[in-house]
Amino acid sequence: MNKQSVRVVESEAYGKFEVDEEQIYHFPKGIIGFDDLHEYAMIQVEEGPFHVLHALDAQLSFILLPASLAADNYGFHIGQNVIDLLEIAKPDQVMTFVIVNVVDNQLYVNLKAPIIINTINHKAAQHIIDDASYPLRHPLSFKEGS
Repeated sequence: MNKQSVRVVESEAYGKFEVDEEQIYHFPKGIIGFDDLHEYAMIQVEEGPFHVLHALDAQLSFILLPASLAADNYGFHIGQNVIDLLEIAKPDQVMTFVIVNVVDNQLYVNLKAPIIINTINHKAAQHIIDDASYPLRHPLSFKEGS
């Protein structure tokens, strides 16, 4: 790996760490509430299913979980505007994550606004699902063996 492709992130929450270009994602529209931040590094947490999505230009991070592990039968339609924004050519280019929050020592996932990532060009967006059955706080519980 050449030095030009490595970025150093100094995080108050996670300390100093290096990321390469393959770990950096561009959010053209930012994340809700943080519209002015567009570059984030994604780091897998040890060998587990969780990832940290950390802004490159601010002390802001989110804990992410692959959506397939968050809830049974979780699925939704991605609108043409998101397909165009992320330049998605095929469905297998897409990975979906949900944001994890801790409230009163309980883990919750936001099923209403997942993070959609194009794994080919590293563009990403937070997508709002217009479906009342997907809550902002869905209790997270792990199945046996996961």
